[in-house]
Amino acid sequence: MSIHLSSGGGALRRVVLSCDMTGCPVQLEPPAAERWRSDSDARSWAREQAVGWTFDAVRQTDYCPEHAEFSTVPAGGVVAPRPTATARDRDGNPLNRNEYADLLRARLTDGGRSPGGTLTTAQAAVAARLLDELAGVYRGESLGALASELSVLLDSQFAGRD
Repeated sequence: MSIHLSSGGGALRRVVLSCDMTGCPVQLEPPAAERWRSDSDARSWAREQAVGWTFDAVRQTDYCPEHAEFSTVPAGGVVAPRPTATARDRDGNPLNRNEYADLLRARLTDGGRSPGGTLTTAQAAVAARLLDELAGVYRGESLGALASELSVLLDSQFAGRD
């Protein structure tokens, strides 16, 4: 969210809400607030005017109606949505990381060897280190476990080759 102060004595305070979902370009400018409002008061007022928008007070993030689910606290025992950073569905929405891991795992078991070329030892080592980094970022999640397993597989397949 950003606050824009207009110049001039009686000008109103403009507040622009921006969706904090990665890659979402949606912004909303509710009606301007009175100039006398403090920044926090203007933010609160703007959020009250933004129908369908949600606010996560813990992370200090705003979400448009399409991504509102990412600011809600899940019920006990329910895992919060975990959107992927780059993988999207056909509509352009982020995939759930656990579902994405399942999709990738299925692709590994359904596929065989690719008809293309093979990796060099150096390429396999770099890919394994990138997978280790991914596993560290998503530690404790199925996507992280898959990355770790593939890293070990690459290391074992290419160990000792040059």
